[in-house]
Parts: sequence; C-alpha cells; structure tokens
Amino acid sequence: GVGGSTLHYTAYTPRPLPDDLHVKKDFGKGEDWPLTYDDLAPYFEEVEQFLGVSGPTPYPWGPNRPKGYALAPLPLNSAAQLMVRGAEKIGISTAPAPNAALSARYYQEGLGWREACTNRGFCQAGCSNGAKSSMDVTYIPLAVKYGADIRPNSFVTEIERDTRGHVSAVVYTQNGQTHRLACQNLFLCGGSVETPRLLLLNELALTSGQVGRNLMAHPGLQVWGTFPDEVRPTKGIPGGLISQDTHRPKDADFAGGYLLQSIGVMPVTFAGQVARGRKMWGQPLRDYMRQFNHIAGINILGDCMPHADNFLELSEEQDARQLPKPRLHFTAQENEHRMNAHAEKKMRAIWEAAGATDIWAFGRYAHVIGTARMGLSGDDAVVDRNGRAFDVPNLYICDNSVFP
Repeated sequence: GVGGSTLHYTAYTPRPLPDDLHVKKDFGKGEDWPLTYDDLAPYFEEVEQFLGVSGPTPYPWGPNRPKGYALAPLPLNSAAQLMVRGAEKIGISTAPAPNAALSARYYQEGLGWREACTNRGFCQAGCSNGAKSSMDVTYIPLAVKYGADIRPNSFVTEIERDTRGHVSAVVYTQNGQTHRLACQNLFLCGGSVETPRLLLLNELALTSGQVGRNLMAHPGLQVWGTFPDEVRPTKGIPGGLISQDTHRPKDADFAGGYLLQSIGVMPVTFAGQVARGRKMWGQPLRDYMRQFNHIAGINILGDCMPHADNFLELSEEQDARQLPKPRLHFTAQENEHRMNAHAEKKMRAIWEAAGATDIWAFGRYAHVIGTARMGLSGDDAVVDRNGRAFDVPNLYICDNSVFP
C-alpha cells in the first residue's frame, strides 16, 4: 500500500552510534561507511523533529546532542517494565526507546494535527489513528503539498537511457496498462531486493560488480519467558525499551555489537514462531498459546558483516509480469553465530533475574540490507556518499541497499 514497509514497521528509531560507521577500522572486518556521525547528525535531528520521535532527553548512549527528541518517551508496557526489573538486577542500564510514534498531539506539515498513541498495540498491522509516523501520514502528504503526483499500484519494469548513458525515462505498469515517464533524475527506493533486481534487469550501474552483492540482515535473536502476572504483550509500542550497554561488549569474541530491546508481538506471529522454534503443532501449540498474555520477549538488533556467499541474483523463474524473480542467498557466518551466543546468555540472564520461567530462544534475522554498496570509489561500490551511482550521474539510490 501507499506508505510501503513503514505501514507495518514498529517505529523503532534509535540512531547509530559514531563507531557503527567504521567497523572495519575498529575490527578489520566488514566495510566502513564513507560518512561520519557528524556528517549525518543534522539529518538525524531533522528527521526526528519532522516525524515527531518520542524518546528520552538526554539520550544515555553516544555523544551529547544539541537538541533532544521532539516528544517525551512513550509509556513502558508490561514487557518493558519486566525487562527493566531484570536488567537492573544484573547491572544493565536501560531507557525508554526512541520511537517514531507520538506521545502527544503533534502538528504535521502537509497533513495537520496527528493524535497521540493510545497504546492499543498491534502496530505491525498498521496504526489505526495515525500516531505511528509511517510515510502515509508524514512525507507523502508533504510531497503532495509541494506538487508530487502519487501513482499507486505501479511497478517499474524498464529504465531507459540516452546516448550519454544517463537515465532518460522509466517504463512502468499500472492497473494492467504500460506507461512511460520521462525524467531528469531517477531516485530508486525499492529496498535491498527490488532495487538491485531492477538494476540487474536493466544492466545498470554494474561496473563495480557489487550490485546484488553483500546481502545482509541484522541478527535479531529473541528470548521469551513466561511470567505469573499478566503481561499482555500486544499492548503499547512493541519496542518500548532499549539498552545499548552491549554496543561493544568488553567480553565479545566477535566484531561489532548489538542493542537490546523489549518486544511486543501479535498472537498469529508468535504462534508461527512457537511452531518453528519449539516444534509445537496441534494441541501442544494450542495449550502453549493459552499462556500468551503471560509471555514477554527481548531481542537484539546486531551488526551483520558482508560476506561473498551472501548475495542476490536473478532466477530463471518468472513473476506474473514475466520478469525474472530475485533469488536470495544468505547464510549467517561465524561472527553472527558468536554474537547470537553472547546475546542469548545476556537475555536469558535478564529474564531469569526478572522471574521468568520456561525461557527459550528463537533465532531470526531481520531487516534485509546491502546489495548496492555505498563507498568512496566506483571500483568497489555502486553509489557515492551522496547516494549517486558512480556509473550513472543522474541515478540516485536512497534505501537500505546502500549499507556497505
């Protein structure tokens, strides 16, 4: 739908910390961004203020900020409060997490007043009152105000070039009809799957050999526990609490690090995880799900290193438009396995200290990133520090595929 993946994102919006941008410099693994934290900080602030991010001021981790979050933190739900209890007992500091959901009424240019979050939960299914800052209630209304023409249900199939090799037009289908649109500049925002797919289909920006390469996903291991009191894990913002004490653990045997967050989950999603993670089905699954309102979870979001074996390519199988489907190859490597093992011990300790029983872990990876690397040179990167393709001067990539 109009708004893309932000319709179902959980609105969790912590900034990167400065050393997130130079993992290779610090660990000799991965690749560094061609940008510094100071380069990006003004833009982080601009986006946080525009979206109405709710969060703690001052923020406990990272450099001092000249301006705090737009709004006060959202209230902590029961899962977050339980995580606070357990984390305090084992010496881990926590704070309300930055979330792009309104803790108070907020004026949105192009739209008008947006109402505050009512903590009903189920944020992954879309926000019923517009408190979550998805694109349909933030940047799209702003774009329309300044003249943008939104064309939903469209799918670009071809990118045309002129004699200089510059992009000159796109061909797209909409409701079964084919259209052509001339353009002076083209911004690709299709994400880490559709952006490289489109580049490969059109043999565009391929000189570096990096299109489709370096497919990554954040380690997102979850640990669940059962509590005697009601938790009601669907209520409130899903990621209400954060800790970045594990950003660079002193006892780590891996490169990079991870953050900890409390998590809320919808029943149908959780049932699927239980079936896969605990191999339950039928009556055992139904019996376990009767405890749903007494269950709480923690998960990590961690660094993933690029690896030559993880990539996207075009397959021989075709989609409904008779175009090759993307085929993804991803296998977690040793660094991710070590990070998950470290994090699982930490999260189990938090839940044990909080009084949980029947503690179990569910391995997962979240947020597909990479496949059109940003870098300093067209020899080994697809786009420069401004997102402009080295091969095509009027082509820009503005999505998560540029992660190096």
